[in-house]
Amino acid sequence: MMIFATAMMIGIAASLTRSAVSIALAAVLIGAVFALAAAVSPGPVAWLSLASAYAGFNAGLILHLVGLVAIERRKTV
Repeated sequence: MMIFATAMMIGIAASLTRSAVSIALAAVLIGAVFALAAAVSPGPVAWLSLASAYAGFNAGLILHLVGLVAIERRKTV
């Protein structure tokens, strides 16, 4: 749960920059950090953690977009 929440905050922070490069870089860095942690880990790796991190990142992006749409609709009404 904490991995999902942290990745969601990273997604929101990346989307606030409104730069496609920073959003893509954040997504790549999530995978790179996981790969590095898996490489130095002495035990087995839980791949569900990586899936949870990417799901949280995407949820953060979507949450930001939904918020922008909600604010825009409130302005027009």
